[in-house]
Amino acid sequence: MISFFRHACVALDLSEASDLIIECVSSFQNLGTEKITLVTVLAVPFEQLDSEFDTVQQQKQLEDYQKKLIEAGFEVEIQIRKGLHYYPPTEILTAADEVDADFVVISNRGESKVAELLSGSTASELLQRSELPVYLINLALQKDPENEDKRSLKLLSPCSEATKHVLYATDFSDGAYRTYKVLRDMEGAGIVEKISMIHVQGHHAIAIKDPVSRERLTEKNREQLDRIRNKLSDNTREDTELIITFGTPAKEIVDAARERKATMIMMGSQGKGFMEELFLGSVSNKVTRLSDTPVLLIPAEREDEKS
Repeated sequence: MISFFRHACVALDLSEASDLIIECVSSFQNLGTEKITLVTVLAVPFEQLDSEFDTVQQQKQLEDYQKKLIEAGFEVEIQIRKGLHYYPPTEILTAADEVDADFVVISNRGESKVAELLSGSTASELLQRSELPVYLINLALQKDPENEDKRSLKLLSPCSEATKHVLYATDFSDGAYRTYKVLRDMEGAGIVEKISMIHVQGHHAIAIKDPVSRERLTEKNREQLDRIRNKLSDNTREDTELIITFGTPAKEIVDAARERKATMIMMGSQGKGFMEELFLGSVSNKVTRLSDTPVLLIPAEREDEKS
C-alpha cells in the first residue's frame, strides 16, 4: 500500500459540515490512511483572555468524532488551536506540519458563524498556501421538501467511491507530472479502478485560425497524453480515455468529470512560493469551486525534494 496518504490532517469548524466530513473520512482506508488528526481553529475575541476562553463544548464534539473514527479502525488525535484572531488557513497548515501529516482534508462549505473556517476566500487561501496534497470534500445545500426555507448540507458523492474513476487534468507542466506520478502509484497499488486524462487547449490555441496548425497542436498534445497513458499498468491502460478540448480550463475539466461520471478530479496546485505554477493554481482553485466531485490537489515539488 502506498504511504503518502497514511496520515490525514482533517480541518473541522464543528458545524453541520463537520458531521459529513467525518462520514467521508471514515472510508479513507481505501487511500491507505491509518492515522487522522482532527483540527479546529478558534479565534479568541479581543476582550477575552486566552485562558478564559471556554472550549469544553468543542472538546466534547471532537472527542465524539474521535470515538467514531477509532471504531472505524483509525488512530486519531485531536487539536484545538485557539488564540487572539487566529487565522484558520495558517493554523491548519501549521498543525499539519507539526504532526507530520501527509495530506490535508477540508470541505468547500462550512456554516460556523464564529470561525467561518472553510468558506470562500479562506479555503482558497489554504489551497494556495499548502505544500501538502489537499483533499477537498464538496458539500452542497439542499432544500427540505416540506419546508422551502429550511436547508441542510449533503455530500454530493460518496467518498467511499472516490477512487473508482479518476479524471486526471494536465497542462504538461512539472507540477502536473508530479500529480501523475502520485496517480500512477495509486493505480499501481490497485486503489484506482478507472482513469480518464484531460488536457484543455486554452485561448492561445483557439486563437490559431489556421485549421492545419490547430490540428497539429491537437495531435501533438494527444501524443503527449498517449505517452503518459502508456506508462500505466495493464489494469487501466487500455480503458483510459484521452480527452483534448478547447476552452476555459476549469469549466472544461469540471464538465468532463460530470459527463463521464468521474468520482474524483486529480490535478496540480500552485503550492506556496511557486510563481511559475500561478496559472495552474488559478485553474485548480476554480475547479474546487465548480466541481461536484471530490478534488485531490497535489502541490508542485519543492526545491529540496528535487533530486
